[in-house]
Amino acid sequence: MNAGWTVLLLCGCVCSLVTGFVVEELTLCEPGNSKGGNVTFNYFINFNRQPIVIFDQDSKMFVPSGQYRVAAAISYYLNINTSMVENMQEKEKRCKMEVVEYWESTVERTAKPSMKVFLPDAFRGQASHTLICQVWGFYPSDISVSWVKNDRIVLSNTTDAIPAGDWTYQVVAKQDLKDLSPDDEYTCVVMHPTLDEVMTMSWKQGLTSSQIIKISISSVIFGLGFIVALAGFFWWTYSKRNGYVQMDTQ
Repeated sequence: MNAGWTVLLLCGCVCSLVTGFVVEELTLCEPGNSKGGNVTFNYFINFNRQPIVIFDQDSKMFVPSGQYRVAAAISYYLNINTSMVENMQEKEKRCKMEVVEYWESTVERTAKPSMKVFLPDAFRGQASHTLICQVWGFYPSDISVSWVKNDRIVLSNTTDAIPAGDWTYQVVAKQDLKDLSPDDEYTCVVMHPTLDEVMTMSWKQGLTSSQIIKISISSVIFGLGFIVALAGFFWWTYSKRNGYVQMDTQ
């Protein structure tokens, strides 16, 4: 379970174009390990990305942070302004409500992986010696990807999954084929919490995808040419049978 899910509720920013100093306020809502429990509400006032004032959940007060002298003055002003304290308490309440509302679609959301095993096409005439196992579209990020060569594990947990930018993760596992023998078979094995059983895909030495496409296109062209030639032959035979004689125009 991913307890690091964070909802950004508010971010305000004030920037001075002359000096480049930036003052921003940031409100974060972080859930715990259970639905509606251990919710952490944080409010910061930052100066050049460094917190100078924070809202303390326990005391329900703004407290200074860092070495800036102005932090104490800002905290004092916010604490005597009861509307600001009430506003923080309201935001904290809304934070807990939104965690409950979006818990299933965020923290408990799952997505099964898809996979593909392939040998990259030759580049500038040089054949590739690296077999690729691409796994994508899964959530959460916990996953195990292993390479099996002829029923023997040769590489496991190859790399960490990386975000795909759409709330899913992806991982690429590579296998060196420099010592490949004609009878060798490689299998990519994927284990993920969303799968009822292990997902596998095997590869054995043979034609690449580009070679298969080229052969298929050539076969189609050859077939069409053969059909045209056969039709011409039957037309020529039929013409002779009906007494047709080609005349010399010269």
